[in-house]
Amino acid sequence: AKSDDEIGWASPWSRGRPGWHIECSAMSRTVFGDTIDVHSGGVDLRFPHHNNEIAQCQAHSLCADWVDTWLHTGHLHIDGLKMSKSLKNFTTVSALFDSGVD
Repeated sequence: AKSDDEIGWASPWSRGRPGWHIECSAMSRTVFGDTIDVHSGGVDLRFPHHNNEIAQCQAHSLCADWVDTWLHTGHLHIDGLKMSKSLKNFTTVSALFDSGVD
């Protein structure tokens, strides 16, 4: 765990905490079934999130190819920084169109 006030437990390696990868695996299998044609996400999710999803879903489905095609996208940058709500350096599509950009 990042800090002592977060949910976590002691382990032989370090303090651990619950992961959220299993929820994504469960939701995708419920909605899409045993295999997916295309799975996408940001490049920052390649490891460990997508690796964990692959391991969980392929083990559960007993299949070698849970996803046919992976599409990992880059990030938009504003003034040299990744655009994000937490940095408050984001814009909306509406604001972009309002600014006169076609």
